[in-house]
Amino acid sequence: MSRFSLTVAATTLFSPQLAFAADINTVIDDLTDIVGLIIPLLLSAAVAVFFWGLVKFIAHADDEKMLEDGKQMMIWGMIAIFIMVALWSIVGFIQRELDLDLATTPENLPVLPLNLP
Repeated sequence: MSRFSLTVAATTLFSPQLAFAADINTVIDDLTDIVGLIIPLLLSAAVAVFFWGLVKFIAHADDEKMLEDGKQMMIWGMIAIFIMVALWSIVGFIQRELDLDLATTPENLPVLPLNLP
């Protein structure tokens, strides 16, 4: 991605905050929300790559080149899944140990009734 397109993307992304004179906390909250949406998508893509490699591995069992391609896709999918889950766990551990509650929870959560017949 070129430097110009990155600048245009960042300007487009943050122009509403700049127009409304948002403080740094609002910008950080917006970035946290964006990253919170991107991480599950990346994890889903890694799982899809793994399963696509598995399909290639099984469907083309007689072709040595396709067999190797499927094996490589499965390996890279597993590596990506491992790295993302490990980093997610490390960040969660650090947040819990340093008592950093960055997750905001709504105050009126739905509650299941406890009195069962």
